[in-house]
Amino acid sequence: MLTQKTGLDFKGQNIFVGIDVHLKSWTVTILTDSLMHKTFTQPACAETLCNYLHRNFPQADYHSVYEAGYSGFWTHYQLKSMGINNMVTNPADVPTSQKEQLQKDDPTDSRKLARSLRAGELTAIYVPAQSTLEDRSLVRIRATMVKDMVRFKQRIKSFLYFYGIPFPPQFEKSGSHWSKRFMKWLGEEVSL
Repeated sequence: MLTQKTGLDFKGQNIFVGIDVHLKSWTVTILTDSLMHKTFTQPACAETLCNYLHRNFPQADYHSVYEAGYSGFWTHYQLKSMGINNMVTNPADVPTSQKEQLQKDDPTDSRKLARSLRAGELTAIYVPAQSTLEDRSLVRIRATMVKDMVRFKQRIKSFLYFYGIPFPPQFEKSGSHWSKRFMKWLGEEVSL
């Protein structure tokens, strides 16, 4: 007795996905080795894309790409964790025709990315490990906060000088500014 197989099976086939990433939505183009499947817009969610690929191209080898930009690497980490072989590329390294330069829109960009990925024309940029990126962010945020604190202190000093409020002698030494005692003096004695 012969039975008809009704399920799709893309085992051993490559699916190429170009993603034009934005804050609230992604424009996605999906290509097979020989055909263009479609271009569509979806919410900015890796899980939505992954579910679509698994539903329409079960057991295929998924390859995706998006351009490096403001959004960082969270998309890359999520796609990789869901089994999609993702790469992040430098926007300047994506081959672009003159027509594509003149007709710049999201569907064109995602098609260009998918086509270049399928052709093997893209080079991935270095994506640091998530822990390394978190450490770098922590150091950068701390440096920013230190700069902000220096600015705030300068503004307070300028405010005091502007109104002719002298520092008490015990706080004249530069090392004693911004101590607990100084902050207490500032809060109690200076009220304008």
